[in-house]
Amino acid sequence: HTVDTTRSNLGFRAQLTAALTGHEYFPTEPWLFEQIMQALPVHVRDFLFIDLGSGKGRVLMMASGYPFRRIVGVEYLPGLHRIAQKNIAHYSSERQQCRQIELLCQDARDFEFPSDPTVLYLFNPFTEPVFAQMLGSLKKSLEQKPRPFFVAYRYPEYERLLIGCGWLEKIAGSEQWVIYSYRT
Repeated sequence: HTVDTTRSNLGFRAQLTAALTGHEYFPTEPWLFEQIMQALPVHVRDFLFIDLGSGKGRVLMMASGYPFRRIVGVEYLPGLHRIAQKNIAHYSSERQQCRQIELLCQDARDFEFPSDPTVLYLFNPFTEPVFAQMLGSLKKSLEQKPRPFFVAYRYPEYERLLIGCGWLEKIAGSEQWVIYSYRT
């Protein structure tokens, strides 16, 4: 697809910065993303897709193969964000069903969740304290505007934080990913 989403050609400085801010950059494997999407118990046509820690944008491009209303990628590191911008601008696929893709370069703790029904994707993008803060913001957003909301979490290192949320319920999973749903 003439895009750059691999870890192997990420410069040393970008890898070091990613490691120092929480976690190293690893793109999601397409076959695992497909498993997660198949496990969602809804038709995504009425949903927003958000990837917090969107890196170079691989998941955003894979999500565009589904009929989401729109797709949002949030990345903290400017270098990865710039690569994602280039990738999205050059991406073309016969499978693409959603072309409305928005990229934001900001801290996930400052992200304001839109009031749309949402699928939130996370590939273990931040440290535990940042993850906890993000969940606090998400809870406030859902309390203010209850709506269908799913958290798809790849490599669930901090799943205990999700388990501790009485307002989320695990609905699917494997060793490598889990999906939680908002209890309305």
